[in-house]
Amino acid sequence: MATVQPLVSKFTITGKLEDYISKSNDYIKSLQLVTEQDEYSIKLAKELRNSWNEQLQPGCLLKVTGMRKYEIHKGKVKYKAYGIELLDKPVVESVVPDIQDGKVGAKAKAKVLFCQKSTCWKKGGKAACASLKAELERRGISNQVEIKTVGCLKQCKKAPNIVMMPDKARYSKVNPKQISKLVEKHLI
Repeated sequence: MATVQPLVSKFTITGKLEDYISKSNDYIKSLQLVTEQDEYSIKLAKELRNSWNEQLQPGCLLKVTGMRKYEIHKGKVKYKAYGIELLDKPVVESVVPDIQDGKVGAKAKAKVLFCQKSTCWKKGGKAACASLKAELERRGISNQVEIKTVGCLKQCKKAPNIVMMPDKARYSKVNPKQISKLVEKHLI
């Protein structure tokens, strides 16, 4: 039986830094980059991880180059960055008032990230996600909060895990009964 080798090619992506995943606040492990066409999760090569901690902030414009590996048998594309160029720093939002729905100073659209890996999902993540959807509907703010399922948040032993954005507050061992308090604290 023949083995299928992954296809490897170079890539260059220019986009806005949505967020990044850091390892114990020591270094940045991967970037969440958004372009007009798609969203990309790009792992950083080891030699880049420590050098970009202070300079990268969500909202900045980046040009990322590296290698892309298409794993045919899994149907996945993995990106690994070997070069980063900071094109533009983010605009400070406090300089220009934020206007949403005619209200000055309204918060940017909030987001809740749920780990959907098997450990988190089976240990109550699915129930907590359903509870959050119900709570947002009950409060009438479901159109103002995006619920997004993401890959592993690296706290599997403390499953289920969520992140409340834009505060970047991480919560582990989340119980569906706690969702109401979390909504009150971060989204209201």
